[in-house]
Amino acid sequence: MDLVEQTPAIARRPNDEQQVCIRAEVARPTMIVAGPGSGKTTVLVLRALRHMLVDRIAPENIVITTFTKKAAREIRSRLIEWGEALVDQALATPGLDPEDAATLRHLDVNRVVAGTLDSICQEALGSDRHADEPPLVTLEAFAANVLLQRRGRLGQIFNANQADMAAYLAPFTFDGTPPATVGEAGRALVPLVERFIQDRVDVTAFGAANQPLAQRLIAGIAADYRTYLRDNNLLDFSSLEEAMLTRLQARRVPTLLAGTAVVLVDEYQDTNALQEAIYFELVLATGASFTVVGDDDQSLYRFRGATIELFRAFVDRCHTRLGTVPQGPLYLVENYRSTPEIVEFFNGFIREDPNFTPARIQPPKPVIRANAAASEMPVLAMFRPDAATLANDLSGFLSDVFRGGGYRDPNGRYPDLLRRAADGGDLGDAVLLGFSALEMQRPFRGNLPKPRFAHHLRNALLGRDMAMFNPRGRSLRDIEQVEQLLGLAILAIDPPNRQGEHLFETMTITNEAKFFIRRWVAAGQALLAAEPTPVYGRPLQEEVADWNNFVLARPNSNPKSSSRDWPFLDVLYGLVPWVPHFEEDPEGQVYLEALSRAAGQASGFSAYSGKLVRPVDPNADTDHGRRSILAILRDVIAPIAENVIEVDEEIMPSVPRDRLNVMTIHQAKGLEYPLVIVDVGADFSTDSPKNRFRRFPDTPSATAQIEDALAPFTAELGPLRTARSGLDRSFEDLIRLYYVAFSRPQRVLMLVGCEKMLRWSATIKNVAAGWRQDQSWAWRDTSPQPTGRRNPSVVTPPSIHFV
Repeated sequence: MDLVEQTPAIARRPNDEQQVCIRAEVARPTMIVAGPGSGKTTVLVLRALRHMLVDRIAPENIVITTFTKKAAREIRSRLIEWGEALVDQALATPGLDPEDAATLRHLDVNRVVAGTLDSICQEALGSDRHADEPPLVTLEAFAANVLLQRRGRLGQIFNANQADMAAYLAPFTFDGTPPATVGEAGRALVPLVERFIQDRVDVTAFGAANQPLAQRLIAGIAADYRTYLRDNNLLDFSSLEEAMLTRLQARRVPTLLAGTAVVLVDEYQDTNALQEAIYFELVLATGASFTVVGDDDQSLYRFRGATIELFRAFVDRCHTRLGTVPQGPLYLVENYRSTPEIVEFFNGFIREDPNFTPARIQPPKPVIRANAAASEMPVLAMFRPDAATLANDLSGFLSDVFRGGGYRDPNGRYPDLLRRAADGGDLGDAVLLGFSALEMQRPFRGNLPKPRFAHHLRNALLGRDMAMFNPRGRSLRDIEQVEQLLGLAILAIDPPNRQGEHLFETMTITNEAKFFIRRWVAAGQALLAAEPTPVYGRPLQEEVADWNNFVLARPNSNPKSSSRDWPFLDVLYGLVPWVPHFEEDPEGQVYLEALSRAAGQASGFSAYSGKLVRPVDPNADTDHGRRSILAILRDVIAPIAENVIEVDEEIMPSVPRDRLNVMTIHQAKGLEYPLVIVDVGADFSTDSPKNRFRRFPDTPSATAQIEDALAPFTAELGPLRTARSGLDRSFEDLIRLYYVAFSRPQRVLMLVGCEKMLRWSATIKNVAAGWRQDQSWAWRDTSPQPTGRRNPSVVTPPSIHFV
């Protein structure tokens, strides 16, 4: 630890708790429970470096898994920075043994195997492929969903058995409504089928002859889908991990992992049963040291199969599986991120509901301690009558803080001026977190979608010459520029035939897909009619006409005719210059990546590998040119129209500094910001049953109901998971969600919402606002409000000051 403290790049000595974790015995598994902001990344990195520098374990024999790609990049970056600095510091030590010096000079920290478990499995299995074996293709989630619906015969089976299938799938839908279309059925079915592998379900028992018809049908759909993947050398992420487990169980450890001596797992609380089995088998196969780090209070990904119960029971499960009693749990509870005022608030929040206590690690873990000095800045709150008013006032507050002279409480309750940092502070230092980042409500019974708080805020910020970064705020299919680009692409590859009809009109695709494709075509036609400025002297009409000539086999001097096929990606990129949003705006860059990913993935599973083929007779049904267009429309265009494709803002190396970042709380896991604004209910002005699942559930969540449905067929996991009822688990997930949100800020935490939530008469119960599952309310304070009036119908916690 002396060397760590003396190294300029680190220059701080780990605290006593961190030192215990870093120095923990190598021979026994170790369980570390790390509270928010307690330095778990520091511990993981220094423990890995300890293994290299002290235990003399080669970097390539150390495996570190993280939950996200972003976390993997951070750990690798810090490993390299600190590792190289520690080596330089050690080499400068007087009297260093020459042999030790030689070892240090050849140490390559970058050889550590670090990444998400999926990425490590993909690399390990791919690198072990024999020369005569075809490469494994790992499908993105959207591609897997498309294949499940089409190759699993979902459409045929659902239409023939709609009543049984819809009734069975209803509890697993977004709002508990029976799916009415194949697309809706697919969205409800995908999480269930993924759980078959993640939870290691006995699918034969699930689909046995004595089970309900819907279960038997679903088991058949899953079997057809898995057969198609296997026959075509395709893997989704679940089957990728299953393939790794099979290899490890057979003791055929992939070359990349054969020498593993250390396994370090981050965010273990979000591990699923399949991943747990992989870790145990890897440790058994290699005899590796095993360390897991996590926090049961920060488990957010149950909807992706995460099983918090595995982390809580780690000591017993590890003993049973590995035959060794682990060290721990060891606790990291000293918070270096947040002010004492914020720490006090989230400490109180996690303990407000007594019914949550049995869902936490037992015996009760220590309370998080604040390390930072008091700031005299309380937790702030802004509650207004409606979302539009709240958006206007919040944008004014942000303008004062980041564009004006700062904000000071007019009532003088805290002395400090709240303003941006003098050395380059900007809107990027703030983030708005919420249950959802969507800017429009979901359409209901044909009504147009209504704007949500985030949409009002986007407009209010624009009115003050500020901007928002929220690429997940709208569905990809609804973005104006996406509509234009896809409309142009469809017009380019699918021009009307002699009867004036597009090929997509003749296809058997969902009505939903056709509705949006028609809308996109209209947007593309409008852009063409507007005659945008030529790019490098080339008109847009000429670019579209050249593709038309290719797909219609017209004789011409078109350079596109020089090739027998063209990737659909080339069509998209050829049209992008006329829609400059994709090149000039950060959100546009994220949207373009999503479209490119959709087109690129088609090469792995679609007929003609996502390429346009030069036609012979474009009017013949058997012509490969015509069929290649149909394949692109079916496998690339239709899934976007059916809202299957999601954007991935992780491609951005950094969030634009001049924009307010908007994220779901799930996205913000592991991040921190100086100012964090948490939407605890900006859209909750009534006690609508449609939004209770987001604030105060009256029935188990869709995820909890999937778990309950599968519990009888998961002999080991079922009893462990269902020890708490489905409704209990739904409440617990919300408590953990907002605990994570409240623990993200460094300096300032602000809560925003509709003021009706804070009135007894409204009874809009909300876990995020202190309501307990027994319907009692923890936030009770009748102190005078900012207007100076005492209103006993309003309740607020004493630690919050209103803005």
